[in-house]
Amino acid sequence: MNKPLLLTALLCSPAAFSAPLPDFLDSNEIENATFTCLEAPAQYSAEEQQYVDLLWQETLTYLKGYAIALSTSDGHCRNSDRSMVETNTHDLQGPQYQCIMDQRDMQLMVKHIYAVINNPDKAKACFGARENVDWIYSPGGELEANSPVAQWLNRTTFDAFFKEKVSDPEVQAYGRDFTKHFAKMVTGDDLVMPAAFPFDVSANALPNLWASVGWFPMYAEESERNQRNFAKTRGSYAYAEVFGHWGLLRIDEINGEKVGAEVGMVAQRIDSFYPYHNHAISEIYYTIREPACADEFQNFAIRENSPLVKTLSETDTLREVEFDAGMDNEAMFWTATSPHKDDLVYFHQNTIHAFNYNGADCHANPEEKAIVTVWARSNAHDKRNDYGTTRLCESSARPDTPAMRGEAIRCDLTKAKY
Repeated sequence: MNKPLLLTALLCSPAAFSAPLPDFLDSNEIENATFTCLEAPAQYSAEEQQYVDLLWQETLTYLKGYAIALSTSDGHCRNSDRSMVETNTHDLQGPQYQCIMDQRDMQLMVKHIYAVINNPDKAKACFGARENVDWIYSPGGELEANSPVAQWLNRTTFDAFFKEKVSDPEVQAYGRDFTKHFAKMVTGDDLVMPAAFPFDVSANALPNLWASVGWFPMYAEESERNQRNFAKTRGSYAYAEVFGHWGLLRIDEINGEKVGAEVGMVAQRIDSFYPYHNHAISEIYYTIREPACADEFQNFAIRENSPLVKTLSETDTLREVEFDAGMDNEAMFWTATSPHKDDLVYFHQNTIHAFNYNGADCHANPEEKAIVTVWARSNAHDKRNDYGTTRLCESSARPDTPAMRGEAIRCDLTKAKY
């Protein structure tokens, strides 16, 4: 092992990763945890193992910071951070909040993360670099150049992906721009951790993880769903999964309990709109980019049981609904997020949500800026409820086109089974 890798591995020995447990967790379960992997352990040569070990140490750091953030008192909640769950209500009561650890899915997710970070040697059997997966990519550029792990993995780059896998020339053009500036988008002094985090888990602190995790620009390729998306968003968005069924750490069960956690990160360039959408799985985001303008990063979220969400038709599996995004007070349903205010948002299943990222006039080089978030879904093991599908809404007046602000929109909500 070369000296830089050896030094990092020594500084990040497994003993450094155990963390004191919140008192709502049973220490006996954590200390004696057993792990069932989703697949057989990956095998590496001694030379390859040094890179896998470094990626594993940064993965543990990421997960530890995340679990502590979610389960630490913030002045509003006990043993919990506070999250926004709805940006406004039908009677205009303003944003709605809850203690995130009041949710059973969040309790289980945090418990499973603590089991991993307190049993790193056992959990590592379920970890691999996923070097043979051909649908996750390297951002390339400066991130890869600064990461010995990413250079060893040598994943297909964003540059090759947008050239070879994307047919729409407009999406390709946005993708080239996204690729060119991606390193600047996820690094820099304006990457700021919310107060709940005990340390930095951004690409500034964990360069190998962010360069090597395997990113997926999931909206860029042609699909029926993407008829309801915007070209700029399709070419300017990517996510990565650290822990989960598609990530680096792939655990089926801990202590015989199914693991539903999917934990990772998201980047989307500013001056783009992530259209109204929903999914039958809960989702959370922490904002870790400091905005330059007050309303640079805006969230919209309305629960499926809101009186403003009108049912149009139903089957046994889906409920077609309509929401009027053109109502007079529509602007009041958008709230700004930053690492300092409303940094955490939790979307219950079937919450209709969207993200409006402004800021083109707030930066000298807006093409270098993106919203960056720590992201998770919590119950991905429940395949009854179509756990993997993000459903984009559509214009009521123009079916199969993106739903715009200022008009009625239609969405298909999954009728969840329990």
